Amino acid sequence: MKYKIIVSTLLAIILAPSNAIAVPVVDQRAVSHKGLEDLLLPKRPLNRSKLGVNAFVNDSRFGSIKSQLSEVSTTLKLKQVRMLFNWSDAVQATPDGKYNFGFYDTISRSIPKDVSAIVVLAGLPSWMKDPKNWIDNNPRTTFVKKWVEPVAKRFRSSAGIVGWEIWNEPNMLANPDNTTLDLVNKPENYVEMISLASAAIKRISNRKRVVSAATTAINQNFPSSLNYNKNLVQAGILNAVDVFGIHYYGKQIENVIFPGGVKDFVQTVTKPIWITESGEKGTLKQRDYAQRVFPYLIGLSSNISRIYIYQFTEATPASETYGLKNLTPGKTVSDLYIYLRDSQ
Repeated sequence: MKYKIIVSTLLAIILAPSNAIAVPVVDQRAVSHKGLEDLLLPKRPLNRSKLGVNAFVNDSRFGSIKSQLSEVSTTLKLKQVRMLFNWSDAVQATPDGKYNFGFYDTISRSIPKDVSAIVVLAGLPSWMKDPKNWIDNNPRTTFVKKWVEPVAKRFRSSAGIVGWEIWNEPNMLANPDNTTLDLVNKPENYVEMISLASAAIKRISNRKRVVSAATTAINQNFPSSLNYNKNLVQAGILNAVDVFGIHYYGKQIENVIFPGGVKDFVQTVTKPIWITESGEKGTLKQRDYAQRVFPYLIGLSSNISRIYIYQFTEATPASETYGLKNLTPGKTVSDLYIYLRDSQ
């Protein structure tokens, strides 16, 4: 009965005239929850020009960095990628130690000329847990000064890297780095950090875009993740970024279309919106999800202009993988990989 009431309420909201008040009515014939999703999420062709893919190229079993990125461009015909430059002990072992940029230099050199990359700057070396190593007693300032600025300077002339995404899912409690930076329950602290990062990036190379970190999926853990996003906007994040980032997993359409939900929120964001992660587990489920959910998300707001599929490769079983490619014998590519490979 719970779903019957929810579905009837949602249908009233959807179907009511724009100048009418939607009155919840329990339809005795009650459309099922899946029926509502089928109504709102018809299967549609994908607009490749609005698609990118997360390609972290950190598993050589899928080939060299260059060959993986070439496959994204040539085989899948995707021209936008999202990558990661992680700050770790392997990159800088001590607060005053030299940087080991070798892996990231190779990535930068391997980006095909027809591909544009945004790069996530995230991660903390273990020594960042000690406040004695913080600049001005502020871990967020330290992250910007010791990671964002050096990276932005080193790769300022990289034509393939068109933007920097500052951090990833700052509200995720399970990531201890978010606790170190004091971001989990303090969106205003994230706004402070990205404002410092944006000013530094624009000073170093004004051509590079600044993309905000998405929270955990905006439609899940409702309304906590959505409220974190709302608080970011209220704290002034749109003054610091060129692009506002969102993650979207699952469906949870009711959390999108209820008044005050995700749809209402994204329509208030005045900057371009990129959904920097979205996808489905299972090599036989990815295409259906993409053809139903991606066109729907693009239609929520004229500002939503790009979706990055999560993800290009993942070494998990075929039935559980987000990867367009995996290592399961006989099931190494997903139905979405095949669709992108074979369609124009």
